Amino acid sequence: MYVRQLEAFKAVMAMGSVSRAAELLCVSQPAVSQLINQLELYCGFSLFERKGKRLHHTREAEALLVEVEAMFAGVNRVARVATALREQKWGALTIGAFPAIARRLLPQIVSQFAVERPNVVFHLQSMRSRSLIDAVASHQLDFGISFIPGDRDEIESIPLQTLKAVCILPVGHHLSEKQIITAQDLANEAFISLGPQDQSRILIDKIFDDLQVPRKMQIETGQSETACSFVALDAGVSVVDPISAAGCHEGDLVVRAFEPDITFRIWLIRPRMTVKSGVVDSFIEFMQSELSVHLFEP
Repeated sequence: MYVRQLEAFKAVMAMGSVSRAAELLCVSQPAVSQLINQLELYCGFSLFERKGKRLHHTREAEALLVEVEAMFAGVNRVARVATALREQKWGALTIGAFPAIARRLLPQIVSQFAVERPNVVFHLQSMRSRSLIDAVASHQLDFGISFIPGDRDEIESIPLQTLKAVCILPVGHHLSEKQIITAQDLANEAFISLGPQDQSRILIDKIFDDLQVPRKMQIETGQSETACSFVALDAGVSVVDPISAAGCHEGDLVVRAFEPDITFRIWLIRPRMTVKSGVVDSFIEFMQSELSVHLFEP
């Protein structure tokens, strides 16, 4: 039994005659008749009976057609999957990212990437950078987006973006008329600070300590987004990464450039030893191009 014989059989069943099946397949009528005869010989029973000038299929042909159509549906599905794989439109992605980018930017980027890839399944997880490193090292994630590079030999760390910290102020704050806020401007201001182990907290504190600028450290929180919420409620001012600032609704607070520059680096971390995936590589390339578009510029 050959696929060409089944194609001829399927065509005759669909068209109701050998001549019309031959037209559909772009072959001669004798060629179709020969293929049907070969298939009947293989099966050991008749598939069609001629009554007068009309060709009628047998019950056996009806039963066989069900399986033949299922087979061709499977072949077509394989072809679609092969095409999707070639075009990076099939597969699964498990992504981890620190909270600010996981909640704000990545949903936009993933949604845009997914529009033309309905057969790609996405799993997005929000976790702190240290947890991201552990998850990537244990192959729980295809890759992660972290504020710190991986510190393990089995992890590859690739710099994605370098960001400058911004100053956030309550609406109507006396410094809001300035376009650039300096550390000295924030002297003795109520300051919303991040947790003592936060990497950005360490960088921010060093600037103020080196310049000997005092702040009123009244409120401390574990996440930059929460710091933004406190500032929006007029509880103080803060210095945060621009991704967290971009997540605030326009009009809730004022975002200004901050000097001296405090830079944050975003890292792509992925396992060194992993099976190459066209979908993963395609998404990473897309994400890199989109990050600069979505990131906030004060």
